[in-house]
Amino acid sequence: MGTHFRRSSCALGVVAVVSLLCPAVSFAGDPDCSQEGPFTPFETIDGDNPVTMRNGRVIELRASNKSKCAWGRISHGTPGEEIWTDRKEPSANGHEGFLGYTRIDSGTAKYTEAFKNDGRLMRACGSSQGMIECTGWF
Repeated sequence: MGTHFRRSSCALGVVAVVSLLCPAVSFAGDPDCSQEGPFTPFETIDGDNPVTMRNGRVIELRASNKSKCAWGRISHGTPGEEIWTDRKEPSANGHEGFLGYTRIDSGTAKYTEAFKNDGRLMRACGSSQGMIECTGWF
């Protein structure tokens, strides 16, 4: 349990630092993205989509073939739990992280803004009760 808490604290700290020092990281969606015609990609690399956390929260990557965009969703959650997307080039080791970072403010679910795939891979990540889980890359 201690490891999960440290990862979550680290992730939250990274979000704060990145938002201050790296204005290129976007918390708003990409222009011309829509969530029209959404689907859940099941054929992912290095993981599943959706992912059900041990506490029952569901982290899911959603996508639109029409707009060539993807976004994250957390469901069965509680206020304060977080969701974001990551994006990377297929051949890259690193990635752009915390795209569309947001928290459930009320209710049990929350979506991120949509971001362009443009031939890149995307995944959704969520944080709940000190645990972080991510879907596979699509």
